[in-house]
This record gives sequence, C-alpha cells and structure tokens, in this order.
Amino acid sequence: MTIVDRSSEKSDLESVGCKRSGSLNFPGGDGNGMDSGCSSWGAGGPSSSDTPRVKTGGCMGPTPGATVYSSSADRPKEQVVLTSVDGIALPQKVLFPAERLSLKWNQVHRIGSGLQNLGNTCFLNSALQCLTYTAPLTNYMLSREHSKTCHEPGFCMMCTMQNHITQVFANSGNVIKPIGVLNELKRIAKHFRFGSQEDAHEFLRYTVDAMQKSCLPLNK
Repeated sequence: MTIVDRSSEKSDLESVGCKRSGSLNFPGGDGNGMDSGCSSWGAGGPSSSDTPRVKTGGCMGPTPGATVYSSSADRPKEQVVLTSVDGIALPQKVLFPAERLSLKWNQVHRIGSGLQNLGNTCFLNSALQCLTYTAPLTNYMLSREHSKTCHEPGFCMMCTMQNHITQVFANSGNVIKPIGVLNELKRIAKHFRFGSQEDAHEFLRYTVDAMQKSCLPLNK
C-alpha cells in the first residue's frame, strides 16, 4: 500500500495506469475500499503532519518496449567505431583540413587572362576557368603549398593546375594558351583526343579526379 501526502497535487488520471491488485476496507470509509497497489487517504484520514510520506515502486514497472536484463552478463557488447558528427566513418587520410578551408579570397586579384581556343578546346577552357575562379582552390594553388612537398617525378595534375592558375593571374588583361593542360590531356583521360569536341562536364570530372589522385599514395 502506498500512502501519498494530500499536499502533493496529483490528478486522478495519473493513477489510471496502476495495476489494481486488491482492495482494503478502512474504518470510516465509504465501503468501496481502496487500491492496495496505488491509493491515497481520503478525507478524515491521516494528515502529512502525523504520517510520514512513503515512497514505493508499487505503481512503477518497466518502461513499455524496454529490454530487461537479468544480469550485466546478458547485456550485448557495444562495438566502438570512430565516426564523425554526421555518422560517416572517419577518412584514412585528410587531404585538406576543414578548419583551414576559406570560401573567401585571401587577397584581391585583378581579372586573370583569357584562354585562347586552340581548335575545339572550348570544353577545356570553360572548365579551367571555373576551377581558376574557385576561391578555396586558387588560394591553395597560389600558396604553392602542394609543389613544395610534391615528390611526383611524372605527371601531377595538382602541379599542372598550379602552374596554369599562376600563369592566368600573372597575365591579367591578356590571352594565354593553356598548353600545359593540353599536353597532359591523354593522361587526364585516355579517351580524350586533341582537336575533338569533348564534354566540358566530363572533362571537369576527370580533372578533379586526377587532382585527387595526385594527393593520394602511389599504392592502390
């Protein structure tokens, strides 16, 4: 039996979920009895001054839907997996830390040079111009941070892009030929042919992919 202080303003609705295990008749009561599992004194019953408040777990049971374990040995073992905030597994190598990423230009530049069409190279020119005026990429390229640590003896798309972007901003107001990128066209994608009409979006995807490969270890 649970004795509840009258001063605690509990509504009758809170006791609806209590399991009724029986009833007891008390002297002076109305004869209907009181729940032995969750009940309170009526009018004329003991007050809070002469009867201490009793707290029991008679009305409380397991949370619906919860799993009950008899011992700690029954609990499943949790596997610890290092993940980022969004739940994706952390990368094995970080090419550029996010805290250093800046969407603004580190310094003000004049408009760079234009690119001459060397015969169906408009797809290449448009993609190169998009990359050249992507501030975070150009900030990194103009810092020459990659070339200072690059040990690739052969083709490196990052070094190729760095040379191109540097040349563009060094020749403001003029027109240059993107020979450095054209010479590496076959290495960017084997099916590209100089003089052929290619897709700008496809060239952009292969160029970015080649730049990423330049930053990864040589082994597959």
